Amino acid sequence: MNDESTTIYNENKLAYEIANALKDKEALPLYLTFTRKYQESFLRKILTRVMSIPEEKIKRTRGALFTYLVNAHGSNHSRN
Repeated sequence: MNDESTTIYNENKLAYEIANALKDKEALPLYLTFTRKYQESFLRKILTRVMSIPEEKIKRTRGALFTYLVNAHGSNHSRN
């Protein structure tokens, strides 16, 4: 595989991992957008934070919280 196809593979793999962890496969296209836009370390940090919160403390869904946190804190974590 060349560098570009490896990058795409890794982005897709991370997006599926996020969707599975959040039990939110319907939002896979959004997570793919995130993996293409933001640094992997940033997304993993947010995912870890969201997964550490007890279910009863989450107002909507883990996916909604993840999306909110990425959008709120992502401006300094772009890949480019």
